[in-house]
Amino acid sequence: MNPQFLIKLSVIFFWCSLFIYTSYWIVGFFGKRVRFFVLLSGIILHASAITFRGFAIEYFPLTNKFESFTGFALATFIVLLCNSKVESYVYRIALFCVGYCFLVAASFFSKNLSYAPPLMLTIWYILHVPISFFCYALWTSASAAALAKCFSSNNQRRFEQIIDFGFQYGFIAFSISMVFGGLWGYVAWGSYFMWDAKLLWSVIIWFFYATCIHLDYWAEAKKFKTTLALVGFIILLTTYVGTGFLAQSSHSF
Repeated sequence: MNPQFLIKLSVIFFWCSLFIYTSYWIVGFFGKRVRFFVLLSGIILHASAITFRGFAIEYFPLTNKFESFTGFALATFIVLLCNSKVESYVYRIALFCVGYCFLVAASFFSKNLSYAPPLMLTIWYILHVPISFFCYALWTSASAAALAKCFSSNNQRRFEQIIDFGFQYGFIAFSISMVFGGLWGYVAWGSYFMWDAKLLWSVIIWFFYATCIHLDYWAEAKKFKTTLALVGFIILLTTYVGTGFLAQSSHSF
């Protein structure tokens, strides 16, 4: 099929998904069933848009700023869908807002056909990037739960569970992602590690969340878990957006 046609189809599905997500600002205050199916519809259209781009370039569609932002937004919405039963407006809106802002930001980037450069043409890149996005989404979920915990006297235990889940499984996912990233780096640049802004901040965020998952073993530090979950989101933005899009880095798109 003509790549240009697939790209046009992808853009149409992208705008349709953005329209569905925009309606969630209103629908999000309705019942769980309505919220779930509206969000699910947006995710299906969103995933279809990304899939069409993949068919167009005949490769995994994470090659530029537009695809990177839409990929992270999709991961965030999927995590929100999995936690759609959480009865907290603050949690849902906070997590949804992050994904929505990234999707809106993506709309300002070029949506034209973009083929992957040679350094991306490896299985390690395909494994590294999507796992990173889902671990970022899990840490964002932990930050949203921490924010909700600050504004609510109910469901405190539930928010703590979401924070712990985000800390633990986000850390596991990121550790796996770093292994694949090191293998990708060796294939692309001939080195498992470089003194690069993205890699340095990846190490920082890894140690940060490694510390967070051990807070339960230190009674005096455990009370700072909520605060650290919020701080983690700032470190996440620095690692993902600051180094990947604003700094001079080998990971810049």
